[in-house]
Amino acid sequence: MEQYSTLIGVILEKLDQTYKDLQFNYNGMDSVLKQHTQEERSNTPELLTLTELRDVYGELIRSLEERLPGIKD
Repeated sequence: MEQYSTLIGVILEKLDQTYKDLQFNYNGMDSVLKQHTQEERSNTPELLTLTELRDVYGELIRSLEERLPGIKD
């Protein structure tokens, strides 16, 4: 089954890049949200959407870290 080793390597490499992209985007969204008050975040549709997206990214990141602990390195 060694013919799958290359495929597994490519998939892991892409997953690592995806993890880094998720982290980058999460941090960017979090930074934007921290520039606004809780009231603004609660009453502005775009900020509500951004909060939801940030939370989804956070869930994805935590799931990846839980299932593949070595991905944080």
